[in-house]
Amino acid sequence: MNDFTMICVFAAVIFVVSAMAAWLPFLVKKESESRLHLLIGFSTGIMIGVLFVMLLPVAIERTYDAGYSSSEVAYMILLGFVLLLVVDVIIKRRSSGKGEEAVHDITSLSAFIGLAIHSIFDGLALAAAFIAGEDVGMLVLIALCLHKSVVAFSLTSTMLMSKRKDKTKFYLLTFCLISPLASVLSYALLDSADFKFAGLALCFSVGIFAFVTLCDMLPESFHHRKGDIRQLAVLLFGLAIAVAVACLSGYLLGDIDI
Repeated sequence: MNDFTMICVFAAVIFVVSAMAAWLPFLVKKESESRLHLLIGFSTGIMIGVLFVMLLPVAIERTYDAGYSSSEVAYMILLGFVLLLVVDVIIKRRSSGKGEEAVHDITSLSAFIGLAIHSIFDGLALAAAFIAGEDVGMLVLIALCLHKSVVAFSLTSTMLMSKRKDKTKFYLLTFCLISPLASVLSYALLDSADFKFAGLALCFSVGIFAFVTLCDMLPESFHHRKGDIRQLAVLLFGLAIAVAVACLSGYLLGDIDI
């Protein structure tokens, strides 16, 4: 099996894992709004954990390794955050819906845009790791599968609360395809793993991810005052899951960055 075929196999594995995780929230009855809000809380906890213990440390380390300063790290994160803020405001102004359903609609579309952009960098990371060696690529594949599974689950939970329910499967299929396609395309276009701007790109992605998590999903988790204690409990449980996944990824990867 040649290298290009192998990276295609890796991409297929990520797609299957992401699709399976995205399907799980459909097991919850769609008419049960309270259950869906609990899923949002759980997913938000996962996203907070992914942001602070998985994405941010890697982005900072890569940027420092490339010789950039802490100020440049901060500006790139801020740029990503502000960019999605602008997108979110535009979506809100153009939204034709009113009331709670419109809020859910805005949240889901903003989350999709932010996570889709981040998924491109996931694919780039896998391609870079594979170029460094199949053994490195295999370890990164395992870590990305863990990461993508929790993110796909979170995105589905968010979209099931919006008026886009009829298009949820289309959005999720698109999302699940982004990282695999980005990894194959990146591998085809690049012949080395020396990505000077990879750290800054990841910092930009972290800013986008932070906006989705803290400005869209976190407020949505506590949208209703009733049941706040339950929401907090499931959020903390989701956070614990993300930390556990990060620890498992660190154990599997050792000193290898993704």
